[in-house]
Amino acid sequence: MLYSDIEDFFFNNYFMAFYVLALAFALVRYRRYFDTALKHLPILIAYTLITEILGLLIRENEDIQLVYIEGYSYYNSLIFNIFDLVFFLYFFYVFWITITDVKFRNLTKWGALLFIIASVINAFLQDFVLYPQILASSIGSVVLIGCVLKYYGLLRRNVQTRKRHDLLFWISLGLLLFYAFYPFILLIGYFDYELYQKLHIRLLQHALIALMYSCFILGFIRMKRIRPTEDL
Repeated sequence: MLYSDIEDFFFNNYFMAFYVLALAFALVRYRRYFDTALKHLPILIAYTLITEILGLLIRENEDIQLVYIEGYSYYNSLIFNIFDLVFFLYFFYVFWITITDVKFRNLTKWGALLFIIASVINAFLQDFVLYPQILASSIGSVVLIGCVLKYYGLLRRNVQTRKRHDLLFWISLGLLLFYAFYPFILLIGYFDYELYQKLHIRLLQHALIALMYSCFILGFIRMKRIRPTEDL
């Protein structure tokens, strides 16, 4: 029985291993990007791992809880809602720093402001402590995907940039693969949990996380020394 429980645990949480691997590579390769817009990325990956572990403990352990309401003790949305705020704003900042195009910077600034406003409104529509903030996360995903596509467009025009050795290229690819699906995962989970269970959406989400962080890891492996800021 114990072996079966351990096997089930690792099957249901295997994606966390990708956080650990990404963090290890981020630290090993840190001197290659320590003076770039991605210099705080190891901190973000570590924060992501801590958030996932805490979320798991709250969900599985009755002695650890954030919500002291009967029937809601295993709810962990609060820490993930806070995480989403940090995660989106961090990458908006990364793209804003990296791409010097004035028009793009203005669009990124307004996109970030829209995300913040949506986060405030969403907190009134859905309890910030109990439920995922679907409106804010959806808008954040759209803005982030827009940043990625703009970055890729500029890379295509810059023939001197070797994409396969550009860390942000691989980071962006991982973000695109995950956040193209993330809003739909939240919507299905919130409005039709039976369908969410039937389609094994949680397994899909874990696979997308593993895919995203595989791109991160590949980026750390293939990257070469880059300039403090990309002249894009």
